[in-house]
Amino acid sequence: MPNDNIITFDKVARDRILGAFGLTTDAEGYIVEKENPKQRVLSPDGEEISAEDFAGVKKGSLLFFRSDLPSLIELADRLK
Repeated sequence: MPNDNIITFDKVARDRILGAFGLTTDAEGYIVEKENPKQRVLSPDGEEISAEDFAGVKKGSLLFFRSDLPSLIELADRLK
């Protein structure tokens, strides 16, 4: 049975989602603020996050999660 809580998106959709939050990517592929492109966004563990590793944004404060297993487990724990 498919999980209705999982949303996946391609690069174009990812870029539109980031743009809606005033974000873009830098030359190295990291997510940065459009207004301050030297400011990379950080995951909850304080690591810079690349667009390739971007998994989503949580409502409330902007918390960015990588698509690796520990990050997704942390997200699941936060959503409980």
